Amino acid sequence: MDKRIIIVVIVAILVGIGIWWVAQMPKEEKPIEVLPEVKPKIVVGDVGYGWSVKDDPKEAVKEAVSLMKQRLGEKSPKYVLCFIGIGKGNVGYDAEEVIAELRNQLGPEVRIHGGSSSLGVLTKEGFHIGEVGSLALIGVVSERMDFGVGGISLDELSPKEAGKKAIELAMENAPKEGLPQIVYMTASPGVEEEILPGIEEILGIDIPIIGGSGGDNDLTGKWWGVANDQLYKNGVVLTAVYTDLKIGYAYEHSYNVSEKKGVVTKAKGRRLYEIDGRPAAEVYNEWTGGLVEEILKEGGIILHEVAAFYPLARGVKGKGEEVFYISVMPYIVNEDKSLGLFANMEDGDEVLLLHGTWELLLNRAYSTPREAMATKAISPEKGLFGIYTFCTGTMFAVPETERAKFPVFVNNALGGIPFVGTFTLGEQIFLPGAGNRHCNLVNSMIVFSEE
Repeated sequence: MDKRIIIVVIVAILVGIGIWWVAQMPKEEKPIEVLPEVKPKIVVGDVGYGWSVKDDPKEAVKEAVSLMKQRLGEKSPKYVLCFIGIGKGNVGYDAEEVIAELRNQLGPEVRIHGGSSSLGVLTKEGFHIGEVGSLALIGVVSERMDFGVGGISLDELSPKEAGKKAIELAMENAPKEGLPQIVYMTASPGVEEEILPGIEEILGIDIPIIGGSGGDNDLTGKWWGVANDQLYKNGVVLTAVYTDLKIGYAYEHSYNVSEKKGVVTKAKGRRLYEIDGRPAAEVYNEWTGGLVEEILKEGGIILHEVAAFYPLARGVKGKGEEVFYISVMPYIVNEDKSLGLFANMEDGDEVLLLHGTWELLLNRAYSTPREAMATKAISPEKGLFGIYTFCTGTMFAVPETERAKFPVFVNNALGGIPFVGTFTLGEQIFLPGAGNRHCNLVNSMIVFSEE
């Protein structure tokens, strides 16, 4: 054998023995490296936001306001919009404590609009759900924006008069005169269709009124709203926005439209008696392939997974031949085979069946903000902040394991600008040429540009 080959073989054997020997040696145990906590980047600007899930309402307000002020460079905001989640435990914060601490932290001049939210609240940093409650707020210092906040109790006035009075108070509260460019609304659930005409009596039908009804987790009346220092457990709260900045807005129901349709032949408010001269519940049962068969005879609550995935829609006429279809959620089959709804129907309305999936409902958290940006050609680089409203019924229809994607989708669509989001029990939308309407099962987005 060649001497060089012998040397190579011997070296290889020795290297192998060395590797084996090192492998058998006891290894020194090194401590696991603990990476420092990554804190959200604080970017100072004309808009700041903050949030908290602390159990104590005062501590939650302090934490959220502190985060907001850091992002405002410690400047005092003109206006603060605050959403308050009811929490996992279905308890909710003491509303009076929240209001008092907000005023204590913000000072006497800041205009405050607050509203309750089902389960939790949203910011670009996540879906914030506390055991007792949660809180997210956004504050604005921009010199190109002004705000007025007004509220009124529905125990004091008729719903229409309450709407009229609330917008008058909001406009009086603003440092600007004239009509606002847009209005954000929080109301107690139940009579939204009667509130909106009162507001439109002052504004007309061409100014958007967008928002949602105060939320809770189980329709037990834990909702509330705040106008400056006043709490309304049964009322309406409005923010009138004055600005020369571009405002993009959009809404979606994201359901597929079926071929099942008819004409409302008898309805009164939120009770639908007949479709095409037949009991409405019988027609709905046929349209859904027997999904309410078991409760059709004696009546009963419609399962959430049925109502949320098979809602109705009513046609609303716009300008000319234009028709908007707005979604309406049925929730009960009455003994007379009428349907109880969460929004009004009227005789002569075209009514049709919608169908959706939780994936469609979740995905609109991306598509609706993108559409809102597109309506006024707002680029992510020029966005200032957003207000996001998402129906509670559709939120609970999305599997719990998937809900953390809500803020991720919104954030990606908006390009990382600040936003706050709430979950509501009914929504208000704007239909060009037809005015403002109350509906169910939709989400909406308002985006303010910095130009």
